[in-house]
Parts: sequence; C-alpha cells; structure tokens
Amino acid sequence: MSALDRYLAREILLPFGAGLLFLTQLLLATQLLSQGDVLLGAGASFRDLGLVCLDLLPHLMGYVLPVAFLLGAVVGVGRLAEDRELVALSAAGLAPSRLVRVPLALGALASAAALVLSLQAEPAGLRAARARLDDLIKRNVTSEVRSGTFFEEIPDVTLYAEKVQRDGWRHVLVSDRSDPAAPLLALAEGGKLRPAEGGTLELVLTRGEAHREELAQGEYVTARFRQGVIDVGVGQTLEERNRLVGSPFELTPGEIVRLARRADAATPPNPEEARRWRTFLHRRIAGPLALLAFALLAVPIAASRRGGRAFGYVATLLAVVGYYAVLRVGEGLSQRGALPYWLGPELANLACAAAGLAAIALTNRRGAGAVR
Repeated sequence: MSALDRYLAREILLPFGAGLLFLTQLLLATQLLSQGDVLLGAGASFRDLGLVCLDLLPHLMGYVLPVAFLLGAVVGVGRLAEDRELVALSAAGLAPSRLVRVPLALGALASAAALVLSLQAEPAGLRAARARLDDLIKRNVTSEVRSGTFFEEIPDVTLYAEKVQRDGWRHVLVSDRSDPAAPLLALAEGGKLRPAEGGTLELVLTRGEAHREELAQGEYVTARFRQGVIDVGVGQTLEERNRLVGSPFELTPGEIVRLARRADAATPPNPEEARRWRTFLHRRIAGPLALLAFALLAVPIAASRRGGRAFGYVATLLAVVGYYAVLRVGEGLSQRGALPYWLGPELANLACAAAGLAAIALTNRRGAGAVR
C-alpha cells in the first residue's frame, strides 16, 4: 500500500468511525425507547440493559454500516478536495479515479464483516435479545404486584395481595378465568409467582382454599390445600410487550432455505411463499454488499462538491434514500415474481454501482477541472 493510500485510508476511517458510533447510539436509543416499558421496569437492571444493547448491535449494524461508510468516505475524500489536495494530485498526473481503490478496499473489508454479522451474528443476537426481554417481562410482571391493589396484567387472571414482601405475598386472592366453563377463585395465606418451563409462570399458593364452579354440570366444588400451583400463561403478554417476537431476521440462512423448500414441497405447493423466503435471503445478502456500491459513489460525490461541505452531506443523504427506495421496489418485484428472486434485492446495488462507475468516468474525463 502506497503512502497516498494509507493517507486516504486514515482520512476515511476517522469520520467513518465517528459516524458509526453516532448512528449506532441513535438507533440503540430508538430501540430502547420503544421497549422502555420493559427495560425500565421494576424487574430490570443496568446489566440487563447493557446485555440487550449488545444483543441488538449486530442487527443495527446492518442499517448503520452502509450509511456510515458512505458518509465517512465522502467526508474523507471531500477534505482532500476542500484543501485542494486533489487538484495537486491531478497536476501530478494522478486522475481522481486513482483514489477509488482505497474506498473499494475498505468497502470490501467492511462488506465481508457485514455479511458475517447479517448471516450469523444477527440471528443469534436477536434470539438472545428476545429471550432476555421475555425474561424481563416475566420479572416485571412479578415485581409489579402492589399491596392492596388488584393486578390484571396477566390475561384472564386477577391477583390481589393484602401485603407484598420480598419473600412473597400475604392474604392472596386469585381469580382465574382462563377456562370460561370452570372459573376458579382461590384464597390463600401466602403466594408468589415463579418462572416455569415452557416460557410460562407458576402461581404458587400456600394454605388456602379453592372454589371452582362447573357451569356445564351446574356444580360448585370447594377444596382446601396446603400448597397449590396454577400455571399462568403469559404468551399474550409477551407478544404484546416484546417487539422482537416473530422477527424474520432471527432466522439463519439454513432455516430460510428450509422454509422455502417446505413451501415448495407443500400440498399443494406454495411458490409465492417459497419465492418470498428466497427473496428475503438475498435481501439479507444485498445489504452488506451495499458498501461496495457506495464505495464507487464516494469519490465522485466528494470530488465534485462545488457547493462545499453541505453538498456532500445532501448528496450522501439523497444517495442513501434513493438506494433504499430502489431496494424496496426491487424486493417487491421479486416477491411478486416480476423479477428473479436473486435480482430484485440486488437491483439497488447494481443501480448504485452503475451510477458510481458513470460518475467516476465523467470525473476522470473532466480531470482537475472537476475539482473545485
């Protein structure tokens, strides 16, 4: 690597790192606010907050890396243009296109890292974040029971405890309407909620009596117990509070391929579903490859910024918005079968790369006069 390449790489990496840090913090703050009722609940701690942030990082990087890289490359090369260093390089016989290989090399490295994040780290991180949020929701539910207050956050269950202590509740009333044909009313001296297998909670009651009305038979049953356990389903609560439930980005490439094959092998076959999954897989691949397409755009944008630094920022914003607009259009065309499932998600990369190559050729032909 020549001294010029190392110099340009340093100019790009500093704003790239700053943009990556800023945008990541911005997206993390957005995610945390959207789950604030869970992450800031009574059962959460700073450790839980930090672990959820770490789990979400690979997913957020898929959105942040391309934008931060394009911004860093435009700012880095643009700094050379503002200080007339590009004019000096052109006068020395180096065409502006000579600078493209540095953003391309950096883009290739970042793209390889982004592919690993998208196809391996992202599914694992999202699954860990979802499981952690599920656990927090259960702990919050347990911690939200207050003395002398009816608690109705669990579907079909009403809890009342005269006194809530660290080791449990005292003088507990439970109304369980999960089975409409046989509603249950339980009165107990003590009780508490604890996690159970299968993602549910168990309500453990001690020294009490249960009243169940069998509506179909017209019977009323009463029983005393020393210890009773009621399974409390919290599936609906988890789905309502955990925004990560059902995210397709949890799926690994192998799982996506199996879903597509399953749709093909269904009776009758479901080609639309299979095409949708295959398009989604290529969408996961197309995102990281955007760094290569953006690398081709960076030098022309920075080298022709007659409007000063503001031009570079505006052009970067327009390039990013245009890229994701074409990406969504191409993805929709592939899902409808208008384009092959591999082509639609790559349409934005191809269009961006073609625009970058055309702009590089134009900038190269104009020479030093293209740089103001």
